[in-house]
Amino acid sequence: MYVPDIDYVGVWTFPITGPDAPDGAPTNVVTACQAVGRDLQCRWHGPDTYIENCLWTISLLDDGHCHLALKPGPRPKHKSAGTSPLRGLGFGGPRIEQSVQELTALIAGEVQDELAGGFVQWPIEGQRMLMPSLRGDKAVWVARSADRVIAEIGTLCQRSAL
Repeated sequence: MYVPDIDYVGVWTFPITGPDAPDGAPTNVVTACQAVGRDLQCRWHGPDTYIENCLWTISLLDDGHCHLALKPGPRPKHKSAGTSPLRGLGFGGPRIEQSVQELTALIAGEVQDELAGGFVQWPIEGQRMLMPSLRGDKAVWVARSADRVIAEIGTLCQRSAL
């Protein structure tokens, strides 16, 4: 993955699902990333991929925009040799003054688009992809065909276990 030569005012790296945030990191962006990271643990259709040890990186520009990256971590011991690591992904656009909910829906959509380029459909319900959306003051996954809210972003895997 190409990383441009940019001077950032801050760079923070942290585990895909948390629970902790690095000191000084914009908590709204960290919270949004970790919500999306929790949902990345389930409802995949595509190559057998492990993502448990992935790391988020937030790189903050002086104008308030962020570049986000999700990079693979080491292979967990319990995963088979046929399982591949997540290919790294990155994108820009989020602004640190956005609400947690706005950021969560935005980041979920960007990650979904990046994964689709690697032939991964995420997240799915049955045979259809769910779409991130803002409904009221919540970032949610929506089944577009029925315009039905399936779960809040960050709680999808908990719902899958029910």
